[in-house]
Amino acid sequence: MIAGLLNDWVTLLRPEVSTDGFGAETTSYMEYGRVRAEVRWKSGTLSPELSEIFPDVHLEVIVREAHPAAAKWRVIHEGDAYTVEAVERNRMKGLRRLICSKVNG
Repeated sequence: MIAGLLNDWVTLLRPEVSTDGFGAETTSYMEYGRVRAEVRWKSGTLSPELSEIFPDVHLEVIVREAHPAAAKWRVIHEGDAYTVEAVERNRMKGLRRLICSKVNG
């Protein structure tokens, strides 16, 4: 395994979907753990939606292959929450690249 520059820490949150008595689903996020990562800032802009302006930030987070992070998981980095949109696996190096966007909320 070639770990690279895993010189930062992120917290991974996995989604838990629960159904109430009426069949409505709610998603909550349970902490998977705090893991070493390499965080790369990709882009950032402001995007207007109706009468509000939201930050539109994209990150790449590289973690070890041993962590089962997948799409729809969340990543907490420096107090900000990001949603994992896609995962690129590199089995040769033993790493996963998580492509993330900032959660507006």
